[in-house]
Amino acid sequence: AGDQNLFSSLYPTLSQQLPREPMEWRRSYGRAPKMIHLESNFVQFKEELLPKEGNKALLTFPFLHIYWTECCDTEVYKTAVKDDITKWQNVLKAHSSVDWLIVVVESDAKKKNKTNILPRTSIVDKIRNDFCNKQSDRCVVLSDPLKDSSRSQESWNAFLTKLRTLLLMSFTKNLGKFEDDMRTLREKRTEPGWSFCEYFMVQEELAFVFEMLQQFEDALVQYDELDALFSQYVVNFGAGGKCL
Repeated sequence: AGDQNLFSSLYPTLSQQLPREPMEWRRSYGRAPKMIHLESNFVQFKEELLPKEGNKALLTFPFLHIYWTECCDTEVYKTAVKDDITKWQNVLKAHSSVDWLIVVVESDAKKKNKTNILPRTSIVDKIRNDFCNKQSDRCVVLSDPLKDSSRSQESWNAFLTKLRTLLLMSFTKNLGKFEDDMRTLREKRTEPGWSFCEYFMVQEELAFVFEMLQQFEDALVQYDELDALFSQYVVNFGAGGKCL
């Protein structure tokens, strides 16, 4: 969300550098941590893409929402940007989407052309005060990202680390909820009207997720469980029971 032209100018570098460094992925249930590379698909913010109540999909809606701005003018912030961020956050709250990040891109060249910048209160401070409350880490500064300098590279690296961390946190949380919903659905398999085909699509999507992360052993476990579940229904049907 936010300044689409700004994001478009940074996207080539972002998409190239984001998966370059691996992240340690820690999960619950005593599972051993694994190193994974994160590749993300960025899409323009639209309310219709947000998950709806009862949506059990894992791959069809965005996990982390990012607002981009390079505003350094206090009047522009007051009259336009602040209102735009407010509307964006209100839509997220309406859909219970709590994983977000605001990126403020600062450019020395752009600052020099502005005269109405308050010396003691930067736009970043204003955004943090207006929107972040106790989550000050949800607003980050990206300094001259297209400039070839050590300061720019340090800023990029810090931003990429933050982005990878938030992406992995959000993904892990959504994955855990998806697995819980899947288990609840599986426990209802003895109830009338339960559909193996519907359940198959849910657990197959989980297998797809593990394949995307190159966690092939975890993906194979999902298919083994589906095979065992289907085999049990075949046995039940042969014994005169119900095969749902």
